[in-house]
Amino acid sequence: MFIFYFLWIILKSFLWLICFAAIVGVIRLFIIGIFKRYEKPITDISVLKKGDIILTGKQNVTYSIPIQLSNVLTRKVKHRFWTHAAIYRGDGMLWEAQPKGIIERNIKDYLDGGFIVRAFRHKYIRDEEIINKVLDFCSKQEGRPYGFFGLGFFVLSSFMPISFNFLFNNWIVDKLCHMDNAYFCSELIVDAFKDTGYPISPYDGWRVKPSDFISNPLLEEVKV
Repeated sequence: MFIFYFLWIILKSFLWLICFAAIVGVIRLFIIGIFKRYEKPITDISVLKKGDIILTGKQNVTYSIPIQLSNVLTRKVKHRFWTHAAIYRGDGMLWEAQPKGIIERNIKDYLDGGFIVRAFRHKYIRDEEIINKVLDFCSKQEGRPYGFFGLGFFVLSSFMPISFNFLFNNWIVDKLCHMDNAYFCSELIVDAFKDTGYPISPYDGWRVKPSDFISNPLLEEVKV
């Protein structure tokens, strides 16, 4: 009986911590974040090059709320906007992971659709052949399914206190999230660079969210 009572106390404390994190996230997003605006989005695709990592989002705090909440819990509020990542193929086209699968898409869908766009470029890769291999990896994934498991665990882990992160750092979760041939947006990009022998993250792709590219020391922002 004592063991069950002890487990109940732990579970209750755990749930309170998650609720506290959610409340903090709501305050940061809807009270502080509502005053944040991104002022220098890309509007001219001539500044882009093949292999650029594209981030998209909206100024509105009600767009893609789970990802925005995750962003404000793990990053500065000014980075709340970036809820999706894609990679620029050239000629105005992107490779990206969407709920309907891995697809090719025109970047104008974002530029003309009320989205804000920014881009990041690898600082050290100047060989176009390497970039072509990154893009070739993405093209080979076309039509493959979206990584819902990875996305779900990524969002859930953002609400966990740091001391409970060990729950997600084990082979069971990794096997569920890192399913072969299934990707969510930033996972596709991380795995594409890793496959070419030029990894851009020390973590598995499913552990990387779009806003993580902002502070990546291997990347630099494309200036407008």
